[in-house]
Amino acid sequence: MSTLKRTATVLAATAATITLTFTNSGSAWAGSDARAWSRPFDGYSDGACDLQFDDYGEHFYLNDNLKDGAGCYGTVTVDNAYIGDMHNSKGAGTTAEYNYDFVDGAIVRFEVCVRDDGKVYWRTCSDPVTGRA
Repeated sequence: MSTLKRTATVLAATAATITLTFTNSGSAWAGSDARAWSRPFDGYSDGACDLQFDDYGEHFYLNDNLKDGAGCYGTVTVDNAYIGDMHNSKGAGTTAEYNYDFVDGAIVRFEVCVRDDGKVYWRTCSDPVTGRA
């Protein structure tokens, strides 16, 4: 009878461990990547800039895609709180990386615009895009 009790105890503990392992791992998959593209306006082409959010590590990549002499600008809010601005003035074909640390499941909203000589061209801004940390 003692062997039967031990076997039942081991099986119950194993089942509990497996259940907890799969239950707790679900939060790691809660995030979602997202990407925004600038709009055309006043000689600036569609997609001159893009801002990409990677939920794994909460990285932003601000890309200057065209040789137009302009740079890129992005702005970010998390759960409706302003986080900050991003700039890329390194030239065409470059990326400026920004790394943040957000709470898992936080709602991340951002947009990207063309920025030239320090001036943000608001009509080039994308619609706000939403991702999840």
